[in-house]
Amino acid sequence: MSYSSILKLPVYGMNCAACASRLQAALNKINGISAEVNFALESAQISFTDNIDHANTLTTILAVLDKNDYQTDRETLLISVSGWNCASCANKTTKVLNAHPFILAANSNLATDTVQIQTIQGALKKTDIDHFSTQLPYQLSIKSKHNFKQQNQQKVALQQKQNNKARLNILAATLLSIPFLISMVHMFIYQDQPLLTPWLEFLLATPVQFIIGSRFYKGAWLSIKNFTTNMDVLIILGTSAAYFYSLAIILSGSDSPLYFESSTLVISLVTLGKYLEHRAKQSTSSAINALMALRPDTARVKKGKKFIDVNIDEVQIGDQVQVAIGEKVAVDGLVIEGQSYLDESLLTGESKAILKVANSQVIAGSLNGDGVLLVKTEAVGESTSLSKIIALVENAQMSKAPIMQLVDKISAIFVPIVLLIATLTFMTWYFISGDFQHALISAVAVLVIACPCALGLATPTAMVVGTGVAAQHGILIKDIKTLQLAYKLQTIIFDKTGTLTQGNGKIDTIVSIDNDKVSLLSKINALQVGSKHPIAHAVKSYCLDAKIEAVTAKEVQAISGEGIYGKLEGKLLIAGNLAMMQRFQINVPTQYTDDTMTAAGSLIYAACDGVFLGYITIVDQLRPESLEAIQALHKRNIETVILSGDKRSVVEQISAQLKISKSFAELKPEQKLAHLLTLQKHKPVAMVGDGVNDAPALAQADVSIAMGTGSDVAKESASITLMRNDPRLVVQAIDISKATWVKIQQNLFWAFIFNTVAIPAAAMGYLSPAIAGGAMALSSITVLTNSLLLKRFKLTKSD
Repeated sequence: MSYSSILKLPVYGMNCAACASRLQAALNKINGISAEVNFALESAQISFTDNIDHANTLTTILAVLDKNDYQTDRETLLISVSGWNCASCANKTTKVLNAHPFILAANSNLATDTVQIQTIQGALKKTDIDHFSTQLPYQLSIKSKHNFKQQNQQKVALQQKQNNKARLNILAATLLSIPFLISMVHMFIYQDQPLLTPWLEFLLATPVQFIIGSRFYKGAWLSIKNFTTNMDVLIILGTSAAYFYSLAIILSGSDSPLYFESSTLVISLVTLGKYLEHRAKQSTSSAINALMALRPDTARVKKGKKFIDVNIDEVQIGDQVQVAIGEKVAVDGLVIEGQSYLDESLLTGESKAILKVANSQVIAGSLNGDGVLLVKTEAVGESTSLSKIIALVENAQMSKAPIMQLVDKISAIFVPIVLLIATLTFMTWYFISGDFQHALISAVAVLVIACPCALGLATPTAMVVGTGVAAQHGILIKDIKTLQLAYKLQTIIFDKTGTLTQGNGKIDTIVSIDNDKVSLLSKINALQVGSKHPIAHAVKSYCLDAKIEAVTAKEVQAISGEGIYGKLEGKLLIAGNLAMMQRFQINVPTQYTDDTMTAAGSLIYAACDGVFLGYITIVDQLRPESLEAIQALHKRNIETVILSGDKRSVVEQISAQLKISKSFAELKPEQKLAHLLTLQKHKPVAMVGDGVNDAPALAQADVSIAMGTGSDVAKESASITLMRNDPRLVVQAIDISKATWVKIQQNLFWAFIFNTVAIPAAAMGYLSPAIAGGAMALSSITVLTNSLLLKRFKLTKSD
């Protein structure tokens, strides 16, 4: 059995970027997978290679996590099975299930016709269970499963428990540290002896060192056991040196100074810093959490004459779902009854509520206003727009910038280098001054001040906040490479129809050679039934309003950039541009080609059974936001170009209205691609489009941007998807890219400069261990806070 799957799982227990790098390296040693571990998100994304037996892979992955003392979320699913006749049936079912890479164990119970599955929480979706039913001669369905709200409540409860424990540790550490602070202030002011007796210092320091600091001992031991080093090693070496040296002085009866305050304050400050860091990391993911919170757990489905509340996983395509006032829409679908204003702001970035009436599309997660709607389900579960948005944002947040490869390499050797510097510091001071205490405390300060966490958090936290902010504005960025390139763009190429124009043009002119306009439109309409092209929409809308009888052609096929053809009552029916007519050797009289050379709209010729029938023109209005978008790009010194398959006169007219200097018309998809390649030779280029004919150019562009209502092919090819048809979002995507990249550069600067300045300062004896501990904690918090400032990014209304 072959798979090509991606598993996302939370990873709890990582203390620094070095932990994430070490875990990633360990996971990538497992045959048949590739892993990305993100310290900021506390998660791992694992890709399973195709054509490899993955029956035991998940067990191996969890064993690696256990070995490194990391945890993840597991769950048990109970699957109901219909169609079993004997034990052999049950065994066959479990054999298929146990071969799936996301299943840890599957056990059957023939007496109750159920299968119990052990898996990672959220890994198996309803579609996966449905897929098993296609592989087996039995019907499988989820019998009991925690819904999203329950899962989220469990995570929140666990998080709250961890936060409470952390706050309790901080409170205890603070109370035990206050006497040391008072003593230090007293000594500084009065130049007097310490207020605390040696044994009282010992009693205050010991619980901090071994109870509150136990997490650091545990992390250091696991790191050393796996022949690696991390931040915990530095903390434990530094504080233990100060603690045990002070204890040795007490036991020897010497009156030398003690350094219990150093070990106590360092652990207290670092514990506080890690707590604040953890809370800040949670805040960076607030955008994705807000999107996840939009997913309803139940839906009110019409069964006969009644409406019954069912689990969202049980809703089927075609079900009629009622959406009450103030409720979230549970499914993607079509309104069949009622009208109401829906708030889609968290999904599309559109601040205004949108009126939905019969035949309007609705999106799962939208908030219903003051009317009751009946919606026919078109997509559920992972197929809804909301789930796809969440998946896109999660994938983007898990990706790594090229600069992270350098950061990961630095993090891997960071701790060993710091240990070397600390050793050299001790030896140098001891050799120069002969003062063991001064040498030891300087070395301890070096160990404590060094912080690989700030480096590890610099890029991913800015990335998480940046992609989250973009999603809130209706901009879905697929990966960090796109985010890194977008602000460097010098040229942006636009398709015309549906991108700069509204894409819902209206028929302006109808010319029939036999004056039978109804017959001409009926034939053109016959080819458009299954098409979603803007021209097809205009034709279908006109025929519907004019009550022209709808007929359907057979064997319909489209030729990208030219037109469409099919069979109607056994005759070849063709509709398209002049190139389409020439392809099928249709003779278009000169008088008609002359008439249409300067026509204002897009031109559609028609022919049937080799005979020219006439033509129609379709006028497509500019989007009201297009001029503002182009002006904003020009203000940013970005060149704009139009590549269109439409006729020259129409494209030139649009170019003039928008003041775009370069435009190319009557292009086929391969010609669009050729023009893009020419422009791409000299500078980074973006392509903005929405149609099937834009897909090759979108795939080739340095940054590809698809309009939200465009074709699926366009959106699959694009690296950025705009959730609403507003060209100004292109400008906003560039601005968010620039703001995010600036934050990444600032974070890396502060992380590098901190360690570059702080470590030598500690080595030269300018920092005490207590001050070093506070500064180390502050460095990570500074980086996180700087990333969180991205949340202030506001959508520019006008340039």
